[in-house]
Amino acid sequence: MNIANNILKRSLQNVYFFVGTACGGKTTMGKELSKKYGFAYFSDNWNESNWKEWESVICEKYQPFSYNGGRSLSNEEYFGRSVEEFLADKKRNQTANMESIAFSIIEIIKLAQKNTVVADIWIEDYEFLLEISDHSKIACLLAPGELIIRDYYQRDDHIAFTKAIQALENPEQKFEVQNELFRIHAKEEFEKAAKYNLFNIVRNEESTVEKTLMLLEKHFCLVNNG
Repeated sequence: MNIANNILKRSLQNVYFFVGTACGGKTTMGKELSKKYGFAYFSDNWNESNWKEWESVICEKYQPFSYNGGRSLSNEEYFGRSVEEFLADKKRNQTANMESIAFSIIEIIKLAQKNTVVADIWIEDYEFLLEISDHSKIACLLAPGELIIRDYYQRDDHIAFTKAIQALENPEQKFEVQNELFRIHAKEEFEKAAKYNLFNIVRNEESTVEKTLMLLEKHFCLVNNG
């Protein structure tokens, strides 16, 4: 049984969605908003525990891309690919992403039964997002490619990723491939935010948690817009 998006939307009425680029502030602002207003916070930044939970429900019939998509390449082979090779695999990755999104949506609906929820989940298909939510409940937090490159590898939750590349042959070359992928993805996210007319905040050197929180509160009508 497939659940229609309009039915999902009815169950997600009290959910605020954060989407956008890496290092745009989704996790920080999601936690800040939740703390200030007592909202429940949900993130699909896969840590070991929730990844194991997701893996426990995957089956070949319903999640074929995730089931068969376990990476068999070594780190050297995987990160040694070119930008073009990574991009060629993008469609498959997007399909696997939508399979995991279904799992996240169910978890969010469970939380939303008794709470207002802030959801920081990796949805790349904004057309789908707008079928299960409204513009007024979505915020797109963006960072330019060069800012992502500067900050991404230093974050505590990305240290394992960074160390994995550093341990390989010619790490500088492999980092440059990842950097170019960050630039491409950032450009795509900026373009999608404009295409779908999503409320967005672009992080820059003058951005602060306080200023960004104020903008989000106004957008979500948590304070008087006047």
